[in-house]
Amino acid sequence: MRKCLVISLVVILIFLSGCAADREVGKKEKTIVIGTTMPIKAENIFADYYFGILRDLMMDRLVSIGEGGKIYPELAESWEVTESGKVWIFKLRKNATFHDGSKLTAEDVAFTINYLREKIPEYRAHLALVEKAEAVDERTVKITLSKPWSNFLWNLAVMNVLPKRVWEKVDKPLEFFDLNATLGNGPFIFEKFDKASGLLVFKANANYWKGKPNVDRLIFRVFGNDQAMLMALLKGEIDTIYFYARGIDPAIVPGLLGKENISFIIVENLGVDNALWFNCKRYPFNITEFRVAISYALSYEDYVKYISAGYAEVPNAGFVPKGWGFYKETKKLEKNLTKASSILDSLGFKDCDKDGWRDYPNCTALEIRLAYRTDIVESSRLAEFVKSDLEKVGLRIRLQPLDIASFRQVLDRDKTHEIVISRTTMWGMGMWAGYGTGYFDARNIGWAVVSDAEFFEVVDALLNETKEENRQKLVHKLQDLYAEKLYAIPLYWGKIVQPYRSDKVESLVYNPMMGIIGDETWFKVQVKK
Repeated sequence: MRKCLVISLVVILIFLSGCAADREVGKKEKTIVIGTTMPIKAENIFADYYFGILRDLMMDRLVSIGEGGKIYPELAESWEVTESGKVWIFKLRKNATFHDGSKLTAEDVAFTINYLREKIPEYRAHLALVEKAEAVDERTVKITLSKPWSNFLWNLAVMNVLPKRVWEKVDKPLEFFDLNATLGNGPFIFEKFDKASGLLVFKANANYWKGKPNVDRLIFRVFGNDQAMLMALLKGEIDTIYFYARGIDPAIVPGLLGKENISFIIVENLGVDNALWFNCKRYPFNITEFRVAISYALSYEDYVKYISAGYAEVPNAGFVPKGWGFYKETKKLEKNLTKASSILDSLGFKDCDKDGWRDYPNCTALEIRLAYRTDIVESSRLAEFVKSDLEKVGLRIRLQPLDIASFRQVLDRDKTHEIVISRTTMWGMGMWAGYGTGYFDARNIGWAVVSDAEFFEVVDALLNETKEENRQKLVHKLQDLYAEKLYAIPLYWGKIVQPYRSDKVESLVYNPMMGIIGDETWFKVQVKK
């Protein structure tokens, strides 16, 4: 009798478990389809800039940037600073693992820092003051700096942790196209990139240390232009869009307004949407008055109206957008062709041969190369506006289109540019000593290649200063310096417009650094379909 009872119970349990399995199999996956015009071409997180942006889905950082630009613990649950700011000690979480189930340890973190500084040129700037990183024990990392760096955590927030056992065998990371290159510890696991259809697929990491995301699968669909992506959004073929540090092209926002089931997240951009960068090492862009003359030739109000569709404002000469702590009101940039021409005349840049174009003071022909990024459609349109504006004061301009790979080579490494239209990101504004300094400083990424002694003095003081009242004075001095010297000219300060299908998803969260693909979204978003 007892034997029959046991058999009956086993049969019931098998039946119930089978039913549960059937329900699980029949359960519809929660999938979000995201359109993007980021020109992703290869699954290499270092060689392909935009695939590298998506590494945040796969790989966590020690610390992250969240609401209000504040630093939050991520893989590091705590840290302390010793030796007057030169040594940082991080304690790691106990339950963080890589996608293959192996434990993430201090060895992985220390290896990542040292490896990136050695192998990836951009990280030599991002981690410029790091001397070495070492594992003290399984959960403790010690990072030694060459000098105190008050803004170190912000710069560390761009570093995703790599599995040592994979990357220690890779001598040339820019040529590493193995699937293991995507092995991470983040909320999603990379599955595949179908280049023919332009689809990238990620599945949720059920063993993520924060818990399983609310989304089972993410699909990114790559479009060749914003117009095609707009049509897909209107048809419900995609649920939202994504472009790093940018929403949708403001020029096509009017086409979405009032459409059924289309909603928007609109936030202030804490980066500079587009700026005109001068190579301050090259003549005549090393002359402050020449840069000031160009500033008076530009049609800022037209850029706001025609490039950003009104989702922007005319910027101040102090470069740093409103919304940043310690923002200071500096003079508003203005168009004044009379002033522009007068300054150029006084510097000796006149039309010697009467062909309609200004020449160098020695009467040789002057032609300026204006580079711009082809991956951002607003920059392409803006280049034509700026060219036209500068030609009205007699400056001959030759446009130089750069794809993202060429841009990074020319601007980040070779420094062969003359003037360039490009943006800053929110994270970029905070890197190095903060407030855009990393974009200017010739010792860092330094698109403006600035090496003025006065600028260096302010930056070096900011790198070391921790007292808020002293930092405020330094940041105000920096903005005054930007306004006076105009190493770069902000062309407008804009907003980020993020559309989505309200009938498909809700509770998307806009992270100030990563936009809607920050971790906050994956644990709050609701998939309706």
